[in-house]
Amino acid sequence: QRRLEFRIVPFGETQRLLIARDITRIYQASEMRKDFIANASHELRSPLTVIAGYLESFEDDTEECPASWRPLIGQMRNQNGRMQRLIEDLLQLSSLESSDISSHQESIRVAEVLFSIYKEAETISGTQDHIFYLESDPELCLMGNQREIYSAFSNLIFNAVQYTAAGGVIRIRWYEDEQGAHMSVSDTGEGVPEEHIDRLTERFYRVDKGRSRERGGTGLGLAIVKHILVRHNAKLHIESVFGEGSTFRCDFPKTAVI
Repeated sequence: QRRLEFRIVPFGETQRLLIARDITRIYQASEMRKDFIANASHELRSPLTVIAGYLESFEDDTEECPASWRPLIGQMRNQNGRMQRLIEDLLQLSSLESSDISSHQESIRVAEVLFSIYKEAETISGTQDHIFYLESDPELCLMGNQREIYSAFSNLIFNAVQYTAAGGVIRIRWYEDEQGAHMSVSDTGEGVPEEHIDRLTERFYRVDKGRSRERGGTGLGLAIVKHILVRHNAKLHIESVFGEGSTFRCDFPKTAVI
């Protein structure tokens, strides 16, 4: 029933300092927070589904639904959809936080995963006419959880689409070097001011709160990416120049490459 934390750190040239503390209350508070988020999200999912169903019925009933109501119903459906996306992201984040190790390890053909995401990104881009470049090594595979890797990579690529102006360039790369394997997404979008970069992976952190909400983002995407990479012993590296664009790179160790 008790949780203890021990740390050993260098102290002087030949000594070590041992620090021990009781973190039971901190651990219990963290578990309570996780349980609350998971339970609240589950409870909210059902009523939102019911609301979405009725709104869709109203919108489809051209005879009974007055024309003046349609814009209002459309707004309600958009906000309901935003709440549903938020709940799904909260549930996914809660599931990822429950363990630091990814289950169901398998060989992932990353080039095929990226091609699938790239085609989805083209659809999301729509009439914005983004210019996409996809460069991936078809022989370079990764050991991990394919569903989680798909989620992490798609979050980064779809973010690039959302935050890059029409006609902008988005480059996707999957390659290997001496350090390991890397998936990078570069764009010519808005960029992020330097003082915000270190906080981008915090849950609900937004550089521009108003514009982020307009795009329908939940503020959890990069937090999800970070947790997935931690579960795969990987790291997220971010480079950005405000007004010029950004590069988000996932760095996987050589031990993960097969």
